[in-house]
Amino acid sequence: MLAMLRTSAFLVWFAALAAAQVGGAAHNPSAAPAPPSTTKMTIAGIPWIAASGGDAMAPGGLIYVDQDCGLLPGPTVAATGKKKPSVYLDPAICHVEGNSRSQHREERPGAGELERSDVEVREKEYVLLNITMKRVAFVVMQPVAPGWVVDSDPQPNEVKDGTAYFRVYANPGETVRLHVGERHTKELKPKPIPPGGP
Repeated sequence: MLAMLRTSAFLVWFAALAAAQVGGAAHNPSAAPAPPSTTKMTIAGIPWIAASGGDAMAPGGLIYVDQDCGLLPGPTVAATGKKKPSVYLDPAICHVEGNSRSQHREERPGAGELERSDVEVREKEYVLLNITMKRVAFVVMQPVAPGWVVDSDPQPNEVKDGTAYFRVYANPGETVRLHVGERHTKELKPKPIPPGGP
């Protein structure tokens, strides 16, 4: 009986101590760890970054992203192809993973000859985080060089003046990924198919 009373008294004391510590931490700002400076800058920059765009699926607005993960106030800044002071970089909101390049040869039988081409492929994946309190649309603007085509799933929403525009939606706190692939094909001189097949 005495042991049970001691155990009960200890539990009451421990609960009171825990409540005091939690209450003290909540009322003592110096006890809470300060957020990293990048978070402060990011949160402060969001009203400037998110632009209204008339998209009913993105009540938080549009966040324009260039090929280097620079956050822009609108699409016109990216069209110049030059970095301006209005470009805002924050790897917590956008960074690129898997930036790769590969080459291979493709051959396919044609009319009595083997059609050949050298193919170069560039691929990258944008990792985008919505740190706002509303659903937003990231508008990723990927320049497409002459002779290259977008070869990825999803396809861009629009290709205009040498730029592919991808729109990706993210809920508050959600991280989304966008794979972008480009392909360049150089046709080679066909090879005759020998009798009996290649």
